[in-house]
Amino acid sequence: MILPLPLLLLLPLPALADVPALLAYEDALDNVADGDWYAGSDNSRATLAWGQSYVMMSLAEAARGTGDRRYLDRLLRLGDDVLAQRDDARGVTDYRGVSAACWQNTHYQPEEQPYCYVVHSGMIALPLVEAALLVDAWDARDELAWDGTTWGEKADAFVAAAEEIADAHADQWNAAGYYVFRPDAAFLAYAGRDLPLNQSNAMGRLHVALWQATGDTAHRDKATALATRFRGQLSSEGGDLLWNYWGGTYSGAGEDISHAAINVDFAARCAEAGIVFDEDDLDGFAATFVDRVYVDDDSLADFIGGVSDGSTTDGSSYEVQAGRWLRLAALRPTVYTATRQVFDAQVEPGTVGSGSTLLGLAMLATRAPARCGHFPYYVDWTDPIDGWIQATAYGANVLAEVDAWDQPCMVRLPVDVPRATTVQQWDGGAYHDVARWSASGGETTRWVPYEPRWAHDYWAPEDRAGGALFQFVDSFVSGDGIRVGAEEEAVAPVITSTPPTSAEVGEALAYAAEATAAEVAWWSLEAAPTGARIDATTGVLTWTVAGDADFVLVVTTDGGSDRQAWTVEVPGEDSGGADGGGDSGTTDGGGGDSGGHDSGPADGGGGDDGGGADSGDTEATGTRVKEGGCGCAAGPASGMLWLAGIGALAVRRRRATG
Repeated sequence: MILPLPLLLLLPLPALADVPALLAYEDALDNVADGDWYAGSDNSRATLAWGQSYVMMSLAEAARGTGDRRYLDRLLRLGDDVLAQRDDARGVTDYRGVSAACWQNTHYQPEEQPYCYVVHSGMIALPLVEAALLVDAWDARDELAWDGTTWGEKADAFVAAAEEIADAHADQWNAAGYYVFRPDAAFLAYAGRDLPLNQSNAMGRLHVALWQATGDTAHRDKATALATRFRGQLSSEGGDLLWNYWGGTYSGAGEDISHAAINVDFAARCAEAGIVFDEDDLDGFAATFVDRVYVDDDSLADFIGGVSDGSTTDGSSYEVQAGRWLRLAALRPTVYTATRQVFDAQVEPGTVGSGSTLLGLAMLATRAPARCGHFPYYVDWTDPIDGWIQATAYGANVLAEVDAWDQPCMVRLPVDVPRATTVQQWDGGAYHDVARWSASGGETTRWVPYEPRWAHDYWAPEDRAGGALFQFVDSFVSGDGIRVGAEEEAVAPVITSTPPTSAEVGEALAYAAEATAAEVAWWSLEAAPTGARIDATTGVLTWTVAGDADFVLVVTTDGGSDRQAWTVEVPGEDSGGADGGGDSGTTDGGGGDSGGHDSGPADGGGGDDGGGADSGDTEATGTRVKEGGCGCAAGPASGMLWLAGIGALAVRRRRATG
């Protein structure tokens, strides 16, 4: 059944698939155990709860945002692995002598007493249900999984397992909207008391997902109770929402930004599902990040109250956890650009060994605003020298070229910042801070977000779309003003290779796609038959031929995208209707940080892991759709992607229990 999701109609949808960010995620994905990360590990030291859960969430995020089935292939395999580590699968018992549908931990308890934490179960089980939602959203139940079973069978098994996991903690539920530590677990310091907010709300995310997957209102009701209680624990100061780790009256600097990310993500998922929270609430969470957590391009506060409320900054276990706040980026692109800047400065993808950092990379890749170009205002700048201009006065201005005023976008700005600088956006009556930069020490790049809430078409030359005005505020020194580089030329890719159009049943078909301007490119399949896969970084498509089939291939770069559609026909078969989408014979154009702290038992701390170009015909048959322009960047890597993302939120089907 389909249930209403009213907020999906309210929230602006971000542009998908920022290519450099996607490639950074790909670069990090196989860093640990060739991409298996913690497969084969149990949860005795919380490795699954604070490590593998994030790896699996990253795969779900990447799959939703790109439509790439390789990610779901891997997620299903890792999902099977974590289920094999459940207590009842291993035949181990907890302190009560019960072998339950959960993952016991021994690390946090005296004398290694085995205990299953609510928060661990919520963390590990969530991506199992996310995988099932994707299978149904993509209508991919007939795809074959790693062990020869179908994706549909996996999806049903995962949802059934997740319901068992939630039920394993039913005795810890309080209808007032929280879970408790088991009262008879006398070895726990907090036996019998309510869990910290993030621990209850981690299970709350699972209830939201299970309601979406099954339509069982019992899950919706628990999510509603949890959300209502959390909302009641929030304080508002100047539009910023603030709260404590344990709840209660806000004090000190509040919760650390890592555990807070679980609470924020829960609230965002509830809002997307029409449960308690709404867009105004999410705006309040985003304001907390922008006003308090965000310090400058290389620094974030460790706690949500920010420096003004006594927070420390730059904790190595905290800063990269900002990536898990990115569900808010559609409302406030400053959340995205601030987080992107920190990752650019501090994260080397090839060395990432943290599941939560991997999830941050995935969310940076899939939740990026569209790119927009930039140009200088006609006063207060020197003439260009080698493509660079220098400010000659305090408050020099640049403008972002905005095509859609109600949609966020971001400028990738070449700059040389001589001193601390604040970037402000003009709304027609006042300036608003959108970026804070430290001195760069030379030429570099910074991100400038356009915030639609302050939309104002200030000025643009005739050859430009409308211009949103920004000013640079610093302690200006004559002759040493900020320098800004020229806009990078955007060149849309053009697919130049010719796909195979005929094959025999059972043949192992391979097609190595090629394109111009594709040195840094992302390849995807917008339409393809069951079993077809493409290597996103090389463009090599593989498929075992099963009959006539339609394909739509997409290549995306920062300059735009190009599509190629064609049909593979099997001799002797009726080719009147293949199962993809496209016409044969035509071509056109268009568009780890491991580590952390211990703020409570089983939390995992601040870290994790437990320990364009003109369209010309090509030889290939098919339809080519090119997108480019604005000197900025690409939109979605695939035309089906929003359907995947919305479907993953909206699908509600009651599964058979046999």
